[in-house]
Amino acid sequence: MTTIFGPIIGHCQCGAVRYEVRAPAVEFYHCHCSVCRRSHGTLFATYATVPRDQLSILTGAEHLVPSDTSAEVRRWFCGRCGCHLLLDDARWPHLKWYTPGTCDGHPGHPAGSEKHIFVGSKLPWYQLSDGLPQRETF
Repeated sequence: MTTIFGPIIGHCQCGAVRYEVRAPAVEFYHCHCSVCRRSHGTLFATYATVPRDQLSILTGAEHLVPSDTSAEVRRWFCGRCGCHLLLDDARWPHLKWYTPGTCDGHPGHPAGSEKHIFVGSKLPWYQLSDGLPQRETF
């Protein structure tokens, strides 16, 4: 079955940074590690990945502020509103990670690619009940 995908636009809360995704997500993760939880202030953080050349900053690149949260991971936030938009991971330099919650359209992703990762670090009082695959680490 062929998936029809039209580009989707993502942006921060204040609209200063806008980006375009031109391909369906390769994978779709709900990360429960403490760094992601604290970076987003949520129970878990959701990311989608695409080949690096399939995501472009349309406007506001000058507002993107990096934060290196580990030796491998650099997160990108809007410097005006603080919204976490993008992530680079040196272990997968061919991929760009983005936060699908900032998109105006559905990121599209292959069946079976959506999963929970780092569930060994999830908050103990939060119960996962959606039936998605769960990994203790990445």
